[in-house]
Amino acid sequence: MMLQALASDIDHTLFFQERNPQISIQDCQAIQNYQNQGHLFGLCSGRPYQGVVHLSDQIHPDFYIITSGSLILDHALHIIYEKFIDHQILHQLFYQYKQYALIIIHASHHLTYKTDKEFVEDDCYLISDLQDFEDSAYGISLVFHDETTALQETQKINQTFKDIEAFQNKDSIDIVPKGCSKGEALKRVKDYYQITSLAGIGDSYNDLSMLTNVDIPITFVDAPQTLKDITQFHVHSVAEAIANLKCYNKIE
Repeated sequence: MMLQALASDIDHTLFFQERNPQISIQDCQAIQNYQNQGHLFGLCSGRPYQGVVHLSDQIHPDFYIITSGSLILDHALHIIYEKFIDHQILHQLFYQYKQYALIIIHASHHLTYKTDKEFVEDDCYLISDLQDFEDSAYGISLVFHDETTALQETQKINQTFKDIEAFQNKDSIDIVPKGCSKGEALKRVKDYYQITSLAGIGDSYNDLSMLTNVDIPITFVDAPQTLKDITQFHVHSVAEAIANLKCYNKIE
């Protein structure tokens, strides 16, 4: 029996901070209908645990790819895969960038630490140094609020460190252990669930590894040209992507 699945990025793909509702009713209904037809739907994000698992009561993912693939959970939040950043590298990155960027640490035990609480609703702990930090970390994010700086620092980190990988996400950088990415995570998910046809939808540069490792890559009509060049469908919403998948699979 053929098993189909769709993995969706979160920010500016499924979830829009500035909108009300932040996840559209049309997208929620389309996802539910897609799952009711026997297909799998999952979230694939650079966000930490709290920002993925507690995203919405309106959708019920079959799998969760968290912190760009260094943590993968099934629908019941059981761990499928996890990998941590080396403590020494974490400390080096923290003190190298604490004066220049907002730092977010994606820690174990479902905890998130930040050097500055930018958003009031953030469920995180403020941290100014790592002296008393004892948790393991799945990843670390650096927010610069400037795409040019983010690109330059992404390249610098990837040239300097051999045991981690950095992915630019517009004006920020997601850093995870070597061998982890959205794309590698989707390979693990596809193997774990024995998925026959896997689609993925994303809107930004950090989705490149996802879009190059799925059977049906999808992006948005206003996405960067780099993403549009490697994708099969260009859509306005997740609901439209699901509609296209239904037509595509009928033809196939």
